[in-house]
Amino acid sequence: MTYHVGQNCVHILYPEDYAELNILYSEVTAFEIIRLQKWLRVTIRDGVMERAKIVLPKRLHELEAKHNLYASSVTVKKLRKRVLGQCNVFKQIRLSPIIVIFPEEMMDDVILHEMAHLRHMHHRKSFWKFLSTLIGSDAEKQSLIHNIARSKYWELYTFLMK
Repeated sequence: MTYHVGQNCVHILYPEDYAELNILYSEVTAFEIIRLQKWLRVTIRDGVMERAKIVLPKRLHELEAKHNLYASSVTVKKLRKRVLGQCNVFKQIRLSPIIVIFPEEMMDDVILHEMAHLRHMHHRKSFWKFLSTLIGSDAEKQSLIHNIARSKYWELYTFLMK
């Protein structure tokens, strides 16, 4: 995709699998131009969303097969503020697109958290014990560590998803 006005020219390139994002621009590009900022934000947001729709269901299905624990469906969509995933009584899992920009371990932990709700639709001790078996470590402790680590992604996500 290309943005071009006057001397301002920016190219955004995604490989087919959306594994990375490349932004090419000239030294004279004026990033203070509001139209350019909006175009960049919208283009990057759309790229993150496309990547999430490809990567997250695929990863969920890999984890389903590994743990023999299956959801009835998976959807990637913008969720309420600070909500990374949801699982309902119909075993439908919804994942926020932000988790696609997390490191893989954190992304997997969010997916496995929602998969644990397929067996336990609460956050009582039995849920955390089951989740700990899925992730292979103390899930409650891991959750606290990841909450701190994820905080740096919220500002970026909030900006992109305006």
